Amino acid sequence: MGTTRFRDRTQLIEALEVLDVDLSDLAFRSKDDVDEFYDEVDRLLEATGRRWYFLVNYAGCTIADDAWDHFGERGKHSNSVHGLGTVRFGLSESARQTIRARAMLAQFRTNVFDAREDALAALAGLRRRRAVTGVPATEVLLRMQDVSVSFGGIQALRGLNLEVQTGEIFSIIGPNGAGKTSAVNVISGFYRPDHGRIFFQGQDRTALKAFEVAELGIARTFQNVALFRGMSVLDNIMAGRLLKMKGNVLLDALYWGPSMKQEVEHRAFVERIIDFLEIQAIRKLPAGRLPYGLQKRVELARALAAEPKLLLLDEPMAGMNVEEKEDIARFILDINDEWGTTIVLIEHDMGVVMDISNHVVVLDHGEKIAEGSPSDVRTDPAVIRAYLGAEP
Repeated sequence: MGTTRFRDRTQLIEALEVLDVDLSDLAFRSKDDVDEFYDEVDRLLEATGRRWYFLVNYAGCTIADDAWDHFGERGKHSNSVHGLGTVRFGLSESARQTIRARAMLAQFRTNVFDAREDALAALAGLRRRRAVTGVPATEVLLRMQDVSVSFGGIQALRGLNLEVQTGEIFSIIGPNGAGKTSAVNVISGFYRPDHGRIFFQGQDRTALKAFEVAELGIARTFQNVALFRGMSVLDNIMAGRLLKMKGNVLLDALYWGPSMKQEVEHRAFVERIIDFLEIQAIRKLPAGRLPYGLQKRVELARALAAEPKLLLLDEPMAGMNVEEKEDIARFILDINDEWGTTIVLIEHDMGVVMDISNHVVVLDHGEKIAEGSPSDVRTDPAVIRAYLGAEP
């Protein structure tokens, strides 16, 4: 393979911030072939002095077994130094399975798609997330590292590793008893792991209590509605602002001066959330008098009142009818698109998960058995076995 041939295989598309890489019908037979290719790519990108998205066509590309590890290492290095994210398309089934397996071990995103059009749509999503959040979509917001949780002889989580990137909708799915809620409880500080560590924005928060985790910018909803039933909708949502309030006992008691000003400011923020979630008509009603679907929406509003960087949603659509599910799915997308809030979602409705998620992790008996894009996870044999107990 000559360097000139590799130059012909790469193209910078300025308008899309994309390095278009065509590996179709190439054969990487050795580590030297791999180095020759990536040396050329790194030289090209270093000369630009900026970062790019990578769009890679693998159609007909073959990589020797003893070159795969080196190919992955060089690719991961190029992406960390020069990249904003990578999407792949045109892979054979064997290459797709190899990348899946390596992604599980090395903790990187497969981002594998069947067609170029699908890959370009995924790139548009990465660019949109970066525009909303102000950081590359590949920046890791939350990392769970080898986390295990047990209750007596029951192992709820077994060496769980996962990374949630800034601005994405990250779904955790699996059969009943898979450990999904345990994972959310560990992230939010309700459980402390027996083993492993949890990082949020690069800082170790493993030992923090639940209220300290909330102060970092992590909010959640629960499987079962946990509202103050006798309080109004407005007051329930205002309770979500408590972490943002800096009060003085005397001034708060007198409701005077700075205390009054602060109350007005927080009330205005809550009113914006009420308008956003379209619950103006019920704002003064006691939460306990509302139908179940609206109670779930109020609980979502209370979580948003904390202005979370990471929002944990534990089965937000459980028990809802089709129309209510459509409303919540729309709100989740709007929260993510307009506010840039990173969302971790647990949900049993696979149609919803596959429609709105950027990345999906599948748990079974406390272990991660698969992860990837919704389209990739949907066809994973391990996932089909976990749900159906049979091969596809």
